[in-house]
Amino acid sequence: MSISKSLILDAYRWRHACKEFDANKKISDEDFDFLLQIISLSPSSFGLQPYEVFVLKNPELLQELHPHLWGAQKQLPTASHILLFAIKKDITVNDAYFDHILQDVQQTPADMQEMRRNLINNHQLNEIQMKNDSRYLDDWATKQAYIALGNVMSAAAQIGIDSCPVEGFISQEVTKILTSRKVVDPKYHQAAVFCFLGYRLNQPAREKTRKSLSELVHII
Repeated sequence: MSISKSLILDAYRWRHACKEFDANKKISDEDFDFLLQIISLSPSSFGLQPYEVFVLKNPELLQELHPHLWGAQKQLPTASHILLFAIKKDITVNDAYFDHILQDVQQTPADMQEMRRNLINNHQLNEIQMKNDSRYLDDWATKQAYIALGNVMSAAAQIGIDSCPVEGFISQEVTKILTSRKVVDPKYHQAAVFCFLGYRLNQPAREKTRKSLSELVHII
């Protein structure tokens, strides 16, 4: 497989956190399906994908959420599509979700399941020392969701679609609203990050700035 490196770099230079979208421009079904496939194919630790992605379209729900997304006051009303990455809470090898991934999704042979279970359990408890603490487990799950978030924003840029990730929301209020509308179950889900997609209304006011490679990268 050969893809032009210069075109990829151009897309990364073009991409920015879009603060306001053109509300009259919508992402095609074909392009949006492509972006969902990017999320699905994104890597995660042990392939567990400990998160779900909700495509938020209901106008009443969005209106209710709007006051509590302080970081998306312009993005929410103007974006073409809105994604919510919600993690699966407290995922351990003893969880039914783990069994589902191991058996139904990955179709791990029966004689290898216990070995796989022990491998992941050792990784969680000893290597990254989660200690079955929900705070550590949820942080680990959030990291996996962010891999998919980064991938979908990068892929979007490569097909000319703008994006903006948003962590600026009042989690308790968002969870309350999503629970009341039966979008999530707070026992099993936790909102991690939003991703707004669409087409920029205006060009960025400033040039993209980044640290130099010599400051960022250290060869040991």
